[in-house]
Amino acid sequence: MIGNGNAHPRQRILSTTRALLVLLLTAVAGLTVASAACGSERPGSYLAIKGGIYSPSASFSLENIDVETTFDGDTRTGVDGELAIGHYFLPTLALELGVGYFKGTGSLAETPVREVDFDVIPIIVSAKALIPAGSVDPYGELGIGAYFSEFNVDGNANSFDGSTTFGLHAGAGLNVNFAQRFFLGLEGRYVWANPSFGDQTIKLNDTEYALNGFNLNGFTTTLALGLGF
Repeated sequence: MIGNGNAHPRQRILSTTRALLVLLLTAVAGLTVASAACGSERPGSYLAIKGGIYSPSASFSLENIDVETTFDGDTRTGVDGELAIGHYFLPTLALELGVGYFKGTGSLAETPVREVDFDVIPIIVSAKALIPAGSVDPYGELGIGAYFSEFNVDGNANSFDGSTTFGLHAGAGLNVNFAQRFFLGLEGRYVWANPSFGDQTIKLNDTEYALNGFNLNGFTTTLALGLGF
């Protein structure tokens, strides 16, 4: 099984979700107290370039159809990037559309050890509730997305394409406006998505295995550079 720390993945997910919901509720409460003057200076739309890391928090396995032999995976932190465009419908509410890429790497616990990597292209929509506070904008977000996944195993000639997966994400962040049309941001997000690889199989040591038990659950942490227009 894969783990970040000693906590069970499900416990980490629950605690993270609770924290994100508290941040989101705080941001929503700010809708009633935000200053209209802050919103009047804000450009109506923005373009943001984000870059950072993706940290898987769940396990995947290769399960033999007949004898149910499982190989535990050991995943490692990978890269994450996104290009997003957003629009402020209110000084305290924005809708954002993003197209990105993230990648995880790891190994399968078999002999010889096989290196694996999975590449994901997400197309996501996020609703952001902001608390304008002068030059600083804390926010919480909730959203949905479509995830296009590819799984590769070292030593296999072919890659494995997963079906289009629809998932959820929640997060929180902070934008610092250092000019009227520019901002720097820090964003943390948790993703829930479970791609299906159908009846595709993988051959390891002359044995065929079904590719299953794999999900994209994990954290993304990014820095953002934004341009208002």
